[in-house]
Amino acid sequence: MFHPATKFSVIAEHFLVPRICQIIEECGGRGYTLVPVGGKGLHQIHPTLEKATLIEGFDNLKVEVVTKHRDKAERIAERVLHECFPDNPGIMFLETVEVCRADRF
Repeated sequence: MFHPATKFSVIAEHFLVPRICQIIEECGGRGYTLVPVGGKGLHQIHPTLEKATLIEGFDNLKVEVVTKHRDKAERIAERVLHECFPDNPGIMFLETVEVCRADRF
């Protein structure tokens, strides 16, 4: 009933998300999920969308995409790293997950 897959997650500033989504689509990702996030990291407190940000577009979002093929997730991660993060902060990680309806991924 469940099938192995890989989830690629990236946390980035809002203004980078359109480019990240474009990379996902160009690499064959069939969809993605966007989630507002906040917390504390190397660059201090990151407010959520419910709180005011100093500069619009610098709030953080998590983008997640699940694929049946780990190499596809790695290609997405490689492009995001080189195209979006040379001068911008961000976090990326891969997880092994199990999905129902593998044909959707």
